[in-house]
Amino acid sequence: MVRFNSSACSLVVLLATLVVTPVASAAVAPTVKAAPPSKGSAPVGTTLAAKPAPPKVVLDWRARMAITVKEFQTQDPDKVARIEKMQPVRQAGDELHFTQPELEDPRAAAVLLRRIMQSDDAIKVRCALVDALSHTGGDWQEGAAALVGLDASPLVRKKLIELMRYADAPHSVQGLKLGFKDEDPEVNIAAARTAAFSRSGPELYTELYSSTFDNDWDLRAAAVQALGMLKLPKSRDALVKALHDEEREVRLQALLALEQLDPEGLLQMPELEELAKDRKSHRIARKAELLLQKRRIAAKAAARAERKRARQAARDLASGKQPVEPKPETDLIPVVSHSGGAAPGKTAAP
Repeated sequence: MVRFNSSACSLVVLLATLVVTPVASAAVAPTVKAAPPSKGSAPVGTTLAAKPAPPKVVLDWRARMAITVKEFQTQDPDKVARIEKMQPVRQAGDELHFTQPELEDPRAAAVLLRRIMQSDDAIKVRCALVDALSHTGGDWQEGAAALVGLDASPLVRKKLIELMRYADAPHSVQGLKLGFKDEDPEVNIAAARTAAFSRSGPELYTELYSSTFDNDWDLRAAAVQALGMLKLPKSRDALVKALHDEEREVRLQALLALEQLDPEGLLQMPELEELAKDRKSHRIARKAELLLQKRRIAAKAAARAERKRARQAARDLASGKQPVEPKPETDLIPVVSHSGGAAPGKTAAP
């Protein structure tokens, strides 16, 4: 029989406990590895960038017109039916006009454009439809400009050109350029006259300048008049050349245009003497003579001022004073009064 010492047994038990305890702990709490980041995910600590918004789809005027008409029919079919059958109620000379309150609805512009495109109405009625577009306050400008190059009636095209006076760029420029290229001379003339009143008129300088050389004197006169109303300095040479035009109306419009553009320079032009003798146009001769009178009056005033200056210089010289040359107005400074302000109407040299 083998006997064990109690002290030895206790030591064996203690060693067994020390060896087993770490293994058990490892089994109870195993190490957990972090999962690798998924493909395409952002690193930890970074901010994801917002995705760019998809590009906005821009619809042309035909698509916008169709959508507006469809929505209008859904919202108020009775009103759409009335506008589609509506006829002008007022006549001024040879022109017809719509005055119905239904046309003050911006949605009515799409219905009117569709009626103009369909060409089912009489030409005078279609011209009245064009005239009513600007009163709707709706989306009509791009469509009206495009119809200048599409409509078969020169009268309707001319009316569309006149409507461009109330359109904004770029639609007004697009419509008027189509008008200058139109095959009908009346549409060309309407484009030149409308350009004079358009906010986009300066952008049509090339078309207006080219029109001053056209075979149609009425178009030349309209272009010259427009250049004068727009007051474009670069048009001066073309206007001076137009003073020698064979057609008297062109010469008259050139004279009036130069008076608006460069009134002081016009008084010094040698062409005035020739125009004052114009026997084909009493208006030209009279206008040129009035300008020559202004020139003579200005020359007399300048001569009097020069004589006065010369007399003053002679008196200063006789009295022993040093003649003082008049200084330009930019060199003058206000005379300060006792109240601390500038004496009204008085200046003195520094």
